[in-house]
Amino acid sequence: MKWTVKRTDTFLESLRTIRKNRKALEELDKKIKRLRKDPLNVGGWLTGELHGKKSTRIAKRYRLIFTPDEKEKIVYLNLIDHRERVY
Repeated sequence: MKWTVKRTDTFLESLRTIRKNRKALEELDKKIKRLRKDPLNVGGWLTGELHGKKSTRIAKRYRLIFTPDEKEKIVYLNLIDHRERVY
């Protein structure tokens, strides 16, 4: 069963930081396709304040933070930013 991917307002705002980075946008597109298939096997679970969310690498220096909802089969894209600022 395919998962639904929803973009949060915070994600859409943070997307502006990489809008000129073509490679990052291409990798993000590929990652979203993987998230639609099986987000539980993408990235790693986070701890602390971000407990319950997952993180995956985009173009080496960026991180995508997302939340899979297993019950509803929805993946919420929360944030994308440089790895030094995202956590």
